[in-house]
Amino acid sequence: MNTLAAYIYWIIVFLWAGVLVAAGRAYYKNPKTFGAVRLLLLVVAIDTCRNICENIYFGLYFGAKYGVFPESIGTVLGRAELLIVPKVVNVLAAGIVLGILLLRWLPRALQERQRSERLVKKKSDELATEIEEHRKLFEASADLIIVTDGDRTIQRISNSSRKILGYEPSELVGRYGGVLVAPSELQAAKRIMQRCADTGLPESFHTKVIRKDNESITVNWTAVWSQPAGRFFLIGRDMTETLAAQTRLKQLALNDQLTGLPNRASLISDLERLAASDSWNNSSIAIFDLDGFKEVNDAFGHAAGDLVLKEVAQRALNLSVGDAYRLGGDEFVIVFRDCSDPFRALSALDKLGATCDDIIVEGRRAYLGVSAGICAVSQAGGDVDELIYCADLALFEAKKNGGRASHVFVPTMRSAARARQETDIEIRRAAAGQEFVLYYQPQIRVADGKIVGAEALLRWKHPDKGILAPGAFIEVLSKSTCASEVGDWIIRQACEQAAIWRAKGLGQLRMGVNLFPCQFQDGSLFSSVAAALKASGLRPSALELEITENIALGSDDRTLEILQDLREMGVGLSFDDFGTGYASLTHLTRFPLSRLKIDRSFVQSIQRGKPESGTIISSMIAMAHELGLEVVAEGVETEAQKAFLMTSGCDELQGYLYGKPMSADQFIRFVQESDALLDEAGGLVSGEKEQFASAYR
Repeated sequence: MNTLAAYIYWIIVFLWAGVLVAAGRAYYKNPKTFGAVRLLLLVVAIDTCRNICENIYFGLYFGAKYGVFPESIGTVLGRAELLIVPKVVNVLAAGIVLGILLLRWLPRALQERQRSERLVKKKSDELATEIEEHRKLFEASADLIIVTDGDRTIQRISNSSRKILGYEPSELVGRYGGVLVAPSELQAAKRIMQRCADTGLPESFHTKVIRKDNESITVNWTAVWSQPAGRFFLIGRDMTETLAAQTRLKQLALNDQLTGLPNRASLISDLERLAASDSWNNSSIAIFDLDGFKEVNDAFGHAAGDLVLKEVAQRALNLSVGDAYRLGGDEFVIVFRDCSDPFRALSALDKLGATCDDIIVEGRRAYLGVSAGICAVSQAGGDVDELIYCADLALFEAKKNGGRASHVFVPTMRSAARARQETDIEIRRAAAGQEFVLYYQPQIRVADGKIVGAEALLRWKHPDKGILAPGAFIEVLSKSTCASEVGDWIIRQACEQAAIWRAKGLGQLRMGVNLFPCQFQDGSLFSSVAAALKASGLRPSALELEITENIALGSDDRTLEILQDLREMGVGLSFDDFGTGYASLTHLTRFPLSRLKIDRSFVQSIQRGKPESGTIISSMIAMAHELGLEVVAEGVETEAQKAFLMTSGCDELQGYLYGKPMSADQFIRFVQESDALLDEAGGLVSGEKEQFASAYR
């Protein structure tokens, strides 16, 4: 027992030393872990040191007393003045600990408490704000918010129920939520809500909802199940206006707003559905447009044009032979179901054309015509796009010959269209590769037989086919996107050549150049002519631009303004191929012309037993002279034609009698030799002229 008493203090010393070492090692390895309790660790360390010191003292004292240590140690430590030392150390340690607690730990504890209180207050304020926001959102939400228990009994509902459902919130709280859903959709809604509760995932669905006034509306719901709260949370949005807007948008997308007819999108959709039916192979379509519609717009305005389109749409419906559609502009389509014979459709379009001839616009008869292309499914090959394409080809043929006619598609139209496309591709390559060249045909003054001008005629120096005349490509070129580019090149080349001829002493030759309609449409003609004249140094009076009937018929105020500007510059203007089409005599007075060219068809009919042709030519020449215009006759090939034209007062002649179109070098030799003969003979007799010209035919 005495031995145990001697060692007990040492056991305590080692235990406290172990505590001190463990705490020190833990702090050394990770100071941050003990950062918040450093003061407490300091207090523990002080108290530990005190305990260690006290127990070392008493361990030595009692160890000496009980014979563990030398007795002399006990004698020294047993002195009264030393016995008080542990107690003093104890008091000092207690004082230090108390001081630390009062000066350091307690203020920090107070600061920590205040910080904790502020944090709690901040979180409480945020929670209160969030609750208030949720309350306001719940009360002010335009959507319908409903909270139900697991049995779908309404526990709470937003104020928007007044507007959406016609119910006060108090009228619905406590009622089964299913009373709002249309009976036919209630079971489906229950299944969705149950799936939401089983999976815990949000569900979106829509149902018909019955308002208080028994009206039905469509509501889109988003349902969420909260397992801890045992509640369903539903947000419902009234989709009535949205669905109405979607229906309106669909109508706008599928119907023409002016006429009310289905549009192109509807046509494609309906044809695709028809193609999937048994009656597809027995169907036909007709694409038609209005001849003279542009003139109605120009004369009466677009508002009157809209009235015309509405009237035509109604008359197409009144035919009751098929479904009518408007593609855009003045282009319409009629789909003939169970009509495999395109000639039955042709008869219907002829009737429509007859009815469109008496449309009254602002008290005047419009005199509209109908051009149509008709194609049966059996001819097109069964594809929707191909069917429309073939009907378009047939319409192109109808318009090509002047319009006011209906054409039925035949396979040769497809091959002709592909040939036009291939030609167009080649023309683009030719323009880029500079394969076009100009030939020149002389124009002879009747008074003295002198060459006074030349018409620049386009030729294609094809790498495989040789020199091609305009008849092989000019129609495709005039509609190609590169037509304006080629037209500008012709003007530049012709001006340069005319300037070269004048520089070589060939006289004051006039250069005639044909124009494409597109050169007026892009508005660049005046600047192109001005640039060509400036670059070549040619006088404007030496250039004559030839306009055709197509340009005259398609002219507007802008075209007339361009022509007037050119004429004021000094450039001559001639009306080419006059008398062959629909251009009226008013164009002769409306345009600032300087010359009229009689078409070759009139000249060549002089010797074909058609005396009326001679009368027409004489009348044309007399009329032109009355208007102050000079006259050139094209296509002169015989002496008889020449004699008649001279007798009729024609000013100039052009044709194979004098020379075919020739290259620039050939033209120079032609003029030089012609002038030499004229100088020698004082004018060519007919036989000499014939002999000379034969070399250039």
